[in-house]
Amino acid sequence: MILDCPRRDLFDAVQLAGAPATGRQTTLPMLQSLLVEADDNRIRLVGCDGEMWVERTIPSVVTETGAITLNARLLNEILGRLPDGDIHIEQANSSSVRMSLGSTDFKMVTGHQVEDFPQVPGVTAEAQLTMNFGEFCHLIDSVEFAVAPETQGRPILTGVLLSYDGETLRAVATDTHRLAVCAKKLSGLGNTVEVVVPLRALNVIKRLPVSTESDLTLTIGERRLIVATDGARVVAQLLEGTFPPFERVIPKEATRRWIVDREEILAAIRRELILARENSNRIILRSEGDTVFLTARSEGLGEGKDEVSLAKEGDDIEIAFNGKYLLDALEVIATPSAALEMTERDRAAVLKPSEDEPSFLCVIMPMAM
Repeated sequence: MILDCPRRDLFDAVQLAGAPATGRQTTLPMLQSLLVEADDNRIRLVGCDGEMWVERTIPSVVTETGAITLNARLLNEILGRLPDGDIHIEQANSSSVRMSLGSTDFKMVTGHQVEDFPQVPGVTAEAQLTMNFGEFCHLIDSVEFAVAPETQGRPILTGVLLSYDGETLRAVATDTHRLAVCAKKLSGLGNTVEVVVPLRALNVIKRLPVSTESDLTLTIGERRLIVATDGARVVAQLLEGTFPPFERVIPKEATRRWIVDREEILAAIRRELILARENSNRIILRSEGDTVFLTARSEGLGEGKDEVSLAKEGDDIEIAFNGKYLLDALEVIATPSAALEMTERDRAAVLKPSEDEPSFLCVIMPMAM
């Protein structure tokens, strides 16, 4: 294998294709590697973690074709430290490859046999959705904060539910303490679907070399999701299991409603979290007339107090929330004001934009008083 290509192009490709190998811990050495193939004046890179494959192809001047596997993390780090320019890569022998750019020269030990690297699977399409890439990214960005961490023990909650009924596309995420829903009316996208996609895969898809104005096609089949663009492809296993019936979790009515300035309440919560983070992020909110008072306390460190103006419907209430949960949802809301709807201090509350038909909402469980 002998090739030359711009260092920047190769670095970007390695970052994308290497996401499965560098994004999670694995005990299988093969899955820490990237497959690198050079032929027909192109480089093809493939990364895999056993559940997701990411492929990226870029143009290159290939003098001699070949294929090798290289440690993804090391290759990414070396390319990230090199200056811009054309990098020369030459396979010295069966066990090493030489990379040079200017006065810098690296020799990397090759990895495992190319034949042993997991091949990108083909999928027979059962359903497809085609939508604007910018709208797709907005949907995922709006709910990903509520996805459960992979350590929590329920795999189905480590992804985002994508549900399309022919008229409305919904993205839903929950970690059981909060639930985020972003919905957009989009008729004519394709087949009706209801799948749970791992957040890891969605974050890679958001990084694909696609302009926000372009369309993106999601192909579902054989319990896998495929997204293919010009020069890149992602194949990911869908999560199996039953996603919680999210519509039952959303309160149907509220006896109290606060309308607050989004920037004001955000600033107050950020201040109170300085102390609240020492006490499970606990912030107490208490309404009194047209003011909501926010307090946070940490034993041995101190106490913080803030107040924000509000427009209120219903009786006053004192209620405690995880301030980080409030912060995450408020940062997604794009309107100048936000609405917090409640019933009682021990019942789920809903935080959403104050407009009549908001496309986003977050259900948050309060903390015990």
